Amino acid sequence: MKKLIATLVIALFLGLPGICAANPAVEAMLAKVAKDIDASPKGSADLKAFTKTTLIPLCVTKELVDAAKASNAKGLSLADIQKIDEEWQEAEEELPIMEELLTNDCGKALQALANRTPAMAKGFAFDNQGATVGSHRTPNDYWQGDEGKYKHTVKEQSIEVGPVKFDKAENTQLQHVALPLIDGDGTVVGGVLVGVFLDKL
Repeated sequence: MKKLIATLVIALFLGLPGICAANPAVEAMLAKVAKDIDASPKGSADLKAFTKTTLIPLCVTKELVDAAKASNAKGLSLADIQKIDEEWQEAEEELPIMEELLTNDCGKALQALANRTPAMAKGFAFDNQGATVGSHRTPNDYWQGDEGKYKHTVKEQSIEVGPVKFDKAENTQLQHVALPLIDGDGTVVGGVLVGVFLDKL
């Protein structure tokens, strides 16, 4: 029964606009992601349900996958990425790259999801080295490659459910979920992280 439900859910969201067409390798990866969410010791039942219905489709959303692939194709060295990250963190004013990541197709897709999803606090996607490729809000850093969200999604091709944190600005609890970005052949090309307001699930 669980396998049937998972298949139906995958079939449903793969028919949505902006979702990459699936083949068996993609479907197998998506089924694994859903299984990993269920198996995670972190996250309430509500968060896991929200992740499976609202966030897992991001794994194959065309704008996110294409942004990660385009960034991967640039062939930037890790040193180049870390230099951008250093400039990012030291910047006192908005850098052009920050604006670009908010307004490119990937950033717009994440913004569109946030506009129709009150529980979404933040969201950004990154490539196979952890360089940010699009964002709903400007993240604290550009390079995610030294963090768990990168290791668990890109290297381990799995998921990460972060700890519950208190968001002082919103006066509410927040928890993040990170998922792999999956190309049309089933290859993991990057990852996406979404922060979730728990009281809005």
